[in-house]
Amino acid sequence: MVLSSGFSPHNDVLLATPSTDAEKLALVEELKRRGRASVTSGSFPHGKDLYSKAIETMSSLEKSNDKDLAVLHSNRSLCHLQMNNAKESHEDATSATCLDATYVKGFWRLGQASTALKKTQEAIDAYKNALKLDVENKALKKELKKAEQQLVKDIEEAKRREEEKDQEPELPPLPVKKTDVPKSTSTSVSSTSDSADASGEFSKSDHVRGYKIVNGKKTSFFHHEQTEEEKKLIGDITPKRLDPAQIPTNTTTKDKDVSAWNKAGTWEEKDTTEWAIQSVKDKVMEAEYQLPEGSPDPKAHVKVIDVSKLISSKKAGGTAHASVAKVRGKKRYIFEFTVCVHWQMTLGSGDICKGKLTFYDVDGTHEIGEGYDISEYSVEDGAPADARHLLERFVRNGGLRTELEKKLDEWIELFRETY
Repeated sequence: MVLSSGFSPHNDVLLATPSTDAEKLALVEELKRRGRASVTSGSFPHGKDLYSKAIETMSSLEKSNDKDLAVLHSNRSLCHLQMNNAKESHEDATSATCLDATYVKGFWRLGQASTALKKTQEAIDAYKNALKLDVENKALKKELKKAEQQLVKDIEEAKRREEEKDQEPELPPLPVKKTDVPKSTSTSVSSTSDSADASGEFSKSDHVRGYKIVNGKKTSFFHHEQTEEEKKLIGDITPKRLDPAQIPTNTTTKDKDVSAWNKAGTWEEKDTTEWAIQSVKDKVMEAEYQLPEGSPDPKAHVKVIDVSKLISSKKAGGTAHASVAKVRGKKRYIFEFTVCVHWQMTLGSGDICKGKLTFYDVDGTHEIGEGYDISEYSVEDGAPADARHLLERFVRNGGLRTELEKKLDEWIELFRETY
């Protein structure tokens, strides 16, 4: 476990290594007690370390209690949020709601973390789920109202930005350089004296200044008159009009992905968000899995029935984004999504189980074949109790999840092929 600092006043418990379940439970109780005290005193880094150790210890029990783990994740979510670690807070809150779908405070923490991440729609959903469990909770109603008001503001702001974008004038065409033809002019020598000096007559002081007479005109001593031999060597230097047909044209091949304003090709980015959202949905909807022969229910079949949370970052509460950037001739594929998959398993008996699982970070740093982390997994009420092990094995940890990961990898390849 990584501590917030090298030294902690709680090292006696943070570094403890209990061996039996009884010792582990006793350690968890002590960690929870100190965690509460740290949060109360505002020492959130220490609280985060204590709850992390408690989660680690509780998870190592032979029979861990999901409800207790949900509380620990919820408390650590609070610590992360107070430390401005909104992403980690969101992950812990999501874990809390997955471990215990009846834990009101878990949904409260999820709403707070989603708000901090500007995921307004997710915050609204979290507060609504919490109100289903605690209808009369005034604090939840207040937060839900604030989130809904914020969503309206976000929608208006997004609409305003779109209108401003539509009203932006089109860029003017590139100016065409015209070759100016110089006009032939005869060199005239400016007079440096008054009209009396133009007659070529020297004044008393002209010989001191260094003037001399050339072709009846007074000029500088340094003036040089070309001889006939010098003129022959130089040749005809009179400016001549250029024929446009003889002007060489630029033969450089223009890259279709580079705009006229970026001839150097230093940076060019194309927004592909709308295409990406639709193509991700289409690809994920293809995923399905038939349980194999030899499994507890070989006639069972699971498929995807819907995909949600793919909301464009240009819209209120959305975070989805995709673009292609070209930097000095090299392409970079930039994307970031949260993909919530709604699935349905039809058992051999005809019973139906439904639920959802969420891939939180699907982004451009991912390498094909690495797999994806699930931040949320839940099963709707009504699923047969004896089907839980099937869902864990063939939805959450394998089967459909494996097929979904393949589809996401296929989408990355499709993205690269298309652009």
